[in-house]
Amino acid sequence: MGCLGPAEEPRGPGLWYMDTSSAAAEAVTLWAASGAVVHFFPTGQGNVIGHPILPVIKLSANPITVETMSEHIDLDVSGLLQQEITLEEAGDRLLDVMVRVCNGRLTSAEVLGHREFVLTKLYRSA
Repeated sequence: MGCLGPAEEPRGPGLWYMDTSSAAAEAVTLWAASGAVVHFFPTGQGNVIGHPILPVIKLSANPITVETMSEHIDLDVSGLLQQEITLEEAGDRLLDVMVRVCNGRLTSAEVLGHREFVLTKLYRSA
């Protein structure tokens, strides 16, 4: 639908992009400030990011990351790359995880106590 400034609330439904930092904790804080209620965090290498007010659902299609950082990954979609599941099946699994989280299931980051955030500065960090 368009591109938002940092922490800007979307003006309607649809897919919006935010012009923000690439630093995970800062970006997730800005998305939370814009009104997001859950965040999907795709990660290839792995990341331990969490947030104090916005559930962060981490998903990965990298089988090595899923194996070595399993405690941080909420959804393993590595079957996509191995052609064991379809994109539609991966989407259904993601939707299922989102519904469970929105109904009170804790994310891996919440269970592990990751509550990173960054107050936005005058100048971007990345």
